[in-house]
Amino acid sequence: MKKIFTYMLFAALSACTLTSCESDDQYEADLLTTGDWQGYLGTYYSDRWGLTGTTYETVMHFKSSGVGATSGRGYEVDYDTRSPYYDYFYCGFQWSVVNGRITIIYDDSQWSPVYIYDYHLSARNFYGYMDDGSRRDIKFDFVNVNFGNWSRYENEYRYSRTRSADATEEATEETPYKNNGKSICSGAFAR
Repeated sequence: MKKIFTYMLFAALSACTLTSCESDDQYEADLLTTGDWQGYLGTYYSDRWGLTGTTYETVMHFKSSGVGATSGRGYEVDYDTRSPYYDYFYCGFQWSVVNGRITIIYDDSQWSPVYIYDYHLSARNFYGYMDDGSRRDIKFDFVNVNFGNWSRYENEYRYSRTRSADATEEATEETPYKNNGKSICSGAFAR
């Protein structure tokens, strides 16, 4: 009887392991899509925008392309905490997790793909390093939040696309944004 019980227990554990096991990539993708990731990027702004200081913040949102998917769409906003609705950059992106590496490809082809590596991801924290081809380790430190301001940036993006006949419109005092048809930036980010 003990022998039969041992075999049954082993079979049950094996079946449970095989049916409920999700890949590491899928687990990481599921965690990415649990909320908005907000925080700071070290040296990022001096590389990308020529801006420096500690008042610039980033929020990223990842959407899954389906149940069990390890890829999807997302969007990012970089903004100055002192004037978040005037000094900002907003752009959509494609993302994927393959063999533990997260890849982000922005809709705005002006920006290089970003590869996230050597990171820690939990339900509350997401930190590690990004590589944007600049040969510098870009440290990031995000927390999981409910940002709640996406509609403000999405609406401005849609509105600016419809009012702009030329998708490469330059920023002026009357229209303080740049729009290339795939991203929008305003204020210090539009220079």
